[in-house]
This record gives sequence, C-alpha cells and structure tokens, in this order.
Amino acid sequence: MLNIEKILVGGINIFSHPVCDQNNLFCGFTTRDGGSSRKPFDSLNLAYHVGDDDKSVCKNRQLIINKLLGPGPEYIYSALQVHGDNVLYVDRYTGHKDGNIPIEADSLITNKSNVPIMVLGADCNLIIIIDMKEKAIGVVHAGWKGTFNGVLGKTLFEFKKHFNSSPENILVFFGPSIRKCCYKVGSMLIDSFRGKFCGEDYYYKSGKDFFLDIIKLNLIHLKDFGIQKDNIVDIRQCTSCSNGFFSYRREKDTGRQAAIAMIH
Repeated sequence: MLNIEKILVGGINIFSHPVCDQNNLFCGFTTRDGGSSRKPFDSLNLAYHVGDDDKSVCKNRQLIINKLLGPGPEYIYSALQVHGDNVLYVDRYTGHKDGNIPIEADSLITNKSNVPIMVLGADCNLIIIIDMKEKAIGVVHAGWKGTFNGVLGKTLFEFKKHFNSSPENILVFFGPSIRKCCYKVGSMLIDSFRGKFCGEDYYYKSGKDFFLDIIKLNLIHLKDFGIQKDNIVDIRQCTSCSNGFFSYRREKDTGRQAAIAMIH
C-alpha cells in the first residue's frame, strides 16, 4: 500500500500524500486542530449542522481555502449528507449557497479545476478517489449504511460513466474513521451484513459483543471494481481512540472533520 503522512501546513494538521502535490492535486483529511470553534466543537469543525456558531464554521472553511487550497476557489462544495448512496457531479454551475449544495448526496465527483469538494464525518469513513490519468476526483462519506448500500462502488461506477475511468488509474485514500477496535454493533446488524457480503473477516466477536470493520467491507467494493491493493492508501487512524479527531460515538456533541479534494 502507498503511505500517507501527517503534515503541518499554515498551522493546520492534515493527512495527505506527496503524489497529490506532484500531480497538481490537493487531497487531504483534516483533523480537529487548528481552527477557531469553541468547545465542544474545538477547534477545526467544518460542519454547520452540528450546533456550532456559523461564523466559526465559515471562518474555519475560509482558513482551509487560504492555507491549503491557494488562490482560485471561493468555496468548498458540500452536499446534504443523509447516510445514503447518491453520487453528485459538481461543477461551477451547480447550485449552492456559500458552497452548500441543497441536494442529498454522500458522494461528490468532479473533473473541474478549482472546484474543491468535501464530505464530513465524525466516525464514518471518509474516502478520497483520484483518477490519475483522466484528472478526476471524488470524495465519499461511507458509514455502515452507505457501505451496506454500496456508495463507494456506485461512485466508482460514476467515475467510469462520467470520466471513462479504468481501475488501474484510480487511487483510493481511506481517511480517519471508527475502526474495528471500537466499532461495537448489535448482532442484528452483523446478520444484515452477513446476508449481503461473503466471508466473515469483516467482523469479530469478543464475549457477547460484535465489532464491525467498515474498511474491510469497503475493500470488497474496491476489489469488485478491479482496484489493485497497491493503489489503496489507508490512514489507519481510529477516530474513537484518538483525541486528534472528532468522534460522535465518543462525544455525541462534537464537530466534523473532512475529506477534501481539488484539481488545481
């Protein structure tokens, strides 16, 4: 697997990979540090819907643009996330208010320059997709519901449909999320996944408790599309274990980190 590293840019900690800068792209996963939001949203909360002060969120998003994205973009584009499987193509003509698109979608794709796209999470998988040949990008929000309904696989299908993408040219980056060490779920949810996915290596049982591995489930979608292991990057960071990320399971009232991608 490719390696992903934590870097400090303009006082903001992000996880990124050198291949992005080398190919005139930005792709990064934010942490909770470096912003202006107060507790319990401290400090780089990028979500408006969690109860944080709107001015602080706006300031945090503008900070991302100024410090990380550079001149060009006015907004960071995001949609209404509903734990669904809708994939939205975004360009400069997509209707929005200050970057907020009033359409339900948990996956955004684009091939336009200076159109940064973003999904938010506080335990759910945040995933970035890059087609290195066709210069197309995608960001995916995949919790257990989105994973169960195949939002990642559907996003890859849209890459093929919109951009004529081939699996060998696609890189996939898994960002911070709750991991199997902490993701305790009920037996009925495990039964639902067992009815749809083959194998049993995506969960384990400890005593009477079941723990789900959402990453491994999404790897199944990648394999089905033909993505090679060498083209997959995993940050290997659990949001619930680490204080460096927002975690809904740990805190309930909390902010959201982001997966952000842009073509320069």
